[in-house]
Amino acid sequence: MTGLRERKRLRTMQTIASVALELFDRQGFQGTTIPQIADAAEVSPRTVSAYFPHKEDLAFPDSEAAFGSLEERLRARPAGERAMAALRGWIEQWFQEQAGHAHEHVKRRRVIDADEDLRAYERRLQGRAEASIAEAIARDLGVDPDDLEPRLAAAATIMVFELLGEALEPADAKKLGEVLAVVDRALLFIDAGIRALRA
Repeated sequence: MTGLRERKRLRTMQTIASVALELFDRQGFQGTTIPQIADAAEVSPRTVSAYFPHKEDLAFPDSEAAFGSLEERLRARPAGERAMAALRGWIEQWFQEQAGHAHEHVKRRRVIDADEDLRAYERRLQGRAEASIAEAIARDLGVDPDDLEPRLAAAATIMVFELLGEALEPADAKKLGEVLAVVDRALLFIDAGIRALRA
C-alpha cells in the first residue's frame, strides 16, 4: 500500500508540474494562477499548494530531488575521489535520467528566461548548489568551507556552467556524448584551478 500511495503521489505531482509548465509557456508565469493550474490538473488549489508551497516551485519541480542527490553524491564520495570527479559522475547520471525530457527542459528554460522573478529564484537555487560544491572542495583542500579558496572555486564552477548555458541543457541520448564532452572541458578547467590552490 505504501508503494501504491507513493506512486499515486508522484503521478499527481508530475501531472501538476506538467500542466503548470504548459500554462506558463502559453500565458506566462505571472499570467497563470494556482486555480487555473488546479483546474487543468483536475485537483484542488489546496492540493497544488500542498505539493508546491510556492508558485515558483512549479517551474523547478525536480530541484529538491536534484539538489538532494547532488549533496549526497558529494558528501558520500569515497576517499581519494576529488570533488570535480564526483560532480562529473553526478552530472552524467542526471543527464542520463533527463535525456528523454529534453523538450520539457527547452520549454522550462523559455519560461524561466522570460520572467525576472523566476530568474531570481533560480539564482537562489544555484546558491544552494554552490554551498555544497564549496563544502566538497574545502574537503579536498583541507580547509574550512567558509575560507576564500573553496568559495572562489565553487563560484567559478557555477559561473562556468552558467556561461555554457544551453550547451549543457539535457539532450537526447544521441547528443549525450557531446554534452558530456563540454562538461569534461569545463570541469578540467575548474579542477586545474583547484589543483593550483592546493599547490
